[in-house]
Amino acid sequence: MGLLAFLFKTPLGIIISAFSGVIGLVLVPVVVVGALAFTGGPAPCTPGGGSIEISDTQAQSFDTKWDELDGALDGGRPSSITLTESEVSSRANKYIDDKGGDVDDVRVCIHDGSGEVTGSVNVFVGSGKFRVSGTVDLNGGRPVVNFQDIELGNVPSFVLGPLESAVEDAIQELLDDITLDHTYAPVLSEGQAQINGTP
Repeated sequence: MGLLAFLFKTPLGIIISAFSGVIGLVLVPVVVVGALAFTGGPAPCTPGGGSIEISDTQAQSFDTKWDELDGALDGGRPSSITLTESEVSSRANKYIDDKGGDVDDVRVCIHDGSGEVTGSVNVFVGSGKFRVSGTVDLNGGRPVVNFQDIELGNVPSFVLGPLESAVEDAIQELLDDITLDHTYAPVLSEGQAQINGTP
């Protein structure tokens, strides 16, 4: 009897064989899911208000409007502003660049009652496209996202399900650095977000 045949007939051999089988059962799905995450994926979101322009000018327009809103609220007056998809998308990209995030090509599309964010996330093994949809609450000192749907690469939703909470936690952690000075109520319509603020 050869050494390998003997080894796999012993209790130690059976344990090694079983352990190898478990590793294979775990490793193969991880490799497959990893490959699906970095191939294909959701297309950029469809804007509700025409094409989206990403530029420093649009990001500055966002900041100017938000400063005007906060100025009125600091003075004790309720106020509101309207932000376009270009302004929101440009400001989101600038925020991610400033934070050194591994997310690129972010587009924020605004629809009646909800929004979509698409882009690509970069990790050491490659880049995967993502799509997140939902709403955001701006009335508790920090933004809180209420997720409706998450897509990553070509990963089927039934496989992505267990990973969704990790994705949601990562996004929320990024937003936890933002402090809101007042109470804001966003009203989302096709292509724009009206932000109503109260002191």
